[in-house]
Amino acid sequence: MVSKLWKVTLLLFYLSPVEIAFSQNTPSSHAYFSGSYSQQPVITFKEGFFNKTTYYLDGEKSSPKEVANLVKSVQTEDIIFLQNQRKKNLGYGIRLSGISVTIGSIAYLFTNEITPANVRPWFWTSFGGGMLHSTGNILIADSERRIQRTINDFNAYHYSGGADAFLSMDKSAGFFGSRIDIYEGPMLLQNAQVLSRLQSNEEALRMFEKVIKRQKVSTVTNVANTALSFGIMFVALGTERQSSTQDQILLPLTFTGIGLNVFSSFFDRRTRNLTREALHRYNYQ
Repeated sequence: MVSKLWKVTLLLFYLSPVEIAFSQNTPSSHAYFSGSYSQQPVITFKEGFFNKTTYYLDGEKSSPKEVANLVKSVQTEDIIFLQNQRKKNLGYGIRLSGISVTIGSIAYLFTNEITPANVRPWFWTSFGGGMLHSTGNILIADSERRIQRTINDFNAYHYSGGADAFLSMDKSAGFFGSRIDIYEGPMLLQNAQVLSRLQSNEEALRMFEKVIKRQKVSTVTNVANTALSFGIMFVALGTERQSSTQDQILLPLTFTGIGLNVFSSFFDRRTRNLTREALHRYNYQ
């Protein structure tokens, strides 16, 4: 029974990585005042493989340093753009270290028999991998939120959309994974309100309709992953004695969970990029 408990603890560490996202605080600065301020380039970015961020200035690929120099041109704002980028990179390094440790533990789990003599060092190694993964996720989520807010503020400060309000996005935590929030200035909008705003831009409207559909798919995927985690717990703890049949079920369930996590990561990243593109087209085209 003890070995089963350690086994399911490790699996849940891997199948339920911590992803912390913070809701956007109400913006209360001149950054959200609509009007024409300058002809500075608009900053956009896309998340790529392993969430590597690529920045663009008016559609031209740029570096984080160039973006930081541009953002610093707004003398009235306290900018620590590069520090947040370094914090994000540090988070990736820590998270990859945690994933490596956890994968090693999973390999050990399915190639060795769990005995009282090796349960303790194996468990603490798995626990350490989970803590590294979670710490990396916390650093990444916090730095991404700060970078997104900085870019939102900069673009809104240089917004020239006239009477139309500036729309921005943020990512917040939901019960089944993260969700995308859309703001009109300081006001959080529901999907119906966003669709209403986008009626004036057919292409942006079509993109955001795709975003809504993709968010529904993400919710289904996250629910399935949660159900799978409970299924693994039931299989691991459902019988008092370990059996070969039990191990044969646990192995495919575990790698199905890994596959769902990988799919969710790629799918959600594409959804966020599509959302940014839709809002950019509405705000500036």
